[in-house]
Amino acid sequence: MNNFVACTTDLINGNAEEKKAEIRDYFLKTYALDEKLYEHLKNDKAFYRRADPLRHPLIFYYGHTAVFFINKLVLAKIIDHRIDSHFESVFAIGVDEMSWDDLNESNYDWPTVKEVFEYRRKVKEVVLKVIDSTPLTLPINWENPFWIIMMGIEHERIHIETSSVLIRQLPLEFLKPDVFDVPCKESGTAPKNRMLNVEGGVVVIGKPYEHRFYGWDVEYGEHRIEVNAFKASEYLVSNGEFFSVCRGWRL
Repeated sequence: MNNFVACTTDLINGNAEEKKAEIRDYFLKTYALDEKLYEHLKNDKAFYRRADPLRHPLIFYYGHTAVFFINKLVLAKIIDHRIDSHFESVFAIGVDEMSWDDLNESNYDWPTVKEVFEYRRKVKEVVLKVIDSTPLTLPINWENPFWIIMMGIEHERIHIETSSVLIRQLPLEFLKPDVFDVPCKESGTAPKNRMLNVEGGVVVIGKPYEHRFYGWDVEYGEHRIEVNAFKASEYLVSNGEFFSVCRGWRL
C-alpha cells in the first residue's frame, strides 16, 4: 500500500521545485490507486454491471476520473486539444441521480474496458506533460494552473471512495479477493457502547480563502450555527451492535 500513500499537498509553504515534484507524486499515486481499485473486478463483464440502480455501470466511473482532467484543462485553456471528444462527453456527467442524469442504458454505447484503459494511459501522459512543462509559483490559488491539477487529483480521490462502495455492492461472483492485501483474521467482541452527553454551543464551519489545503468552492467562507446539546455514542457502531438492532427488521 505504500506505493499509493500520499499526504494532501500544502499549497502555500515550500519551494516551487519541490512542490512540483510533490504534486507529480500525488497525481501518480492517486491515479495508480484508482486503477488498482478496479482490479477487484473479476472480468470485463463486471464493468458493465450497475451495482446500484441510481448509478451508472462501473465502466463510467473508470473513465470519468480521467475525462475530468481533460475537460477541466481544456476549459481552463491549459491545453488546446482533446484526446477523444466522444469519451469526454459520455463520461462527463452522470455521477448522481440529478435531473440532468440519463440512466437509461439504451442511450449508451459503452466502449470496451481495453479502450478506456488506453484512454486513461493517454490522459496520464497529458497531465504529466502539463505538470512538467508548466511553471509553478507559490501560493497555488484559484488563478494558478496547478489549481486545476489539484482539482483533478482531489476529484479522483473522492471517486476512489465512492467507487469502492459501488464495488462492494456487486455480487461476489464478480469480485476477486485480496487485491490490496490479505483479509484481517482478527476478531473479538466489541466493547459495550454507551451514549455520552455533548454540550451545545456555537459551531463554526468553513475555511479562509488563503487556507493551505485544496478546497471546493462550497468549503470557503464562514458559517456559524447554534447547536443544542445532544448525545453521541462513545465508540463507532460495530457490526455486532448494528446487527443486534436490525436483526428484527424486514429488509
